[in-house]
Amino acid sequence: MITAEDFFDLQQVGNPVLSPDGDWVAYTVRQTSLEDDSAETRVWMVSTEGGEPLPMTGVGASASDPAWSPDGRYLTFLASRNDGQTQVWGLDRRGGEASQLTEIEQGVSAYSWSPDASKLALLIRDPEPENEEEADDKPEPWVIDRLQFKRDSAGYLDRRRTHLYVQDMASGEVTQLTSGDYDDSQAAWSPDSTLLAFSSNRTEEPDANSNRDIWVVSAGSP
Repeated sequence: MITAEDFFDLQQVGNPVLSPDGDWVAYTVRQTSLEDDSAETRVWMVSTEGGEPLPMTGVGASASDPAWSPDGRYLTFLASRNDGQTQVWGLDRRGGEASQLTEIEQGVSAYSWSPDASKLALLIRDPEPENEEEADDKPEPWVIDRLQFKRDSAGYLDRRRTHLYVQDMASGEVTQLTSGDYDDSQAAWSPDSTLLAFSSNRTEEPDANSNRDIWVVSAGSP
């Protein structure tokens, strides 16, 4: 007989990505724990010829969104380590520990490699406003000034939006490409790595409708 507890023993496999040479598949495995009331996702890799899967990330630190750099050198993923914000991390296939590839104060929501492997497109939420007079002994009130003021898994919403950035991999320089009172998502590179297409609702009142369109921006300048 199957019990409710049995469902917590089931592992969920997802996000498969093929290496550029076609020899490996990276993917995620999600495991939930009823006892700890938690869930953890790890990145694994297996040969396309079959065989024993290899764990690429350890226990105790969730990782998601695996991707191969176009040159095949890095297997990258999103992870929050050392009690920090979610960043892009990379495992060099030549060996060694994972290295942190981004250092964004408010964390990274999503990322994608440029086809020439020279840049990362990053989706980053606006930073929290600085409160000069912050009362430590009193909670800050929520001010509702949006039609869509709450969202599942996110809670109450403020005016911070998610915008598109590009990080140069050689210099580490991060450039903001989009701005405004809109959320941007689903960034995709042009084959020559010069343009980025993305989805965004840029109508007069984005909270009042779901009219998302495709926009294009140069990847080299705001």
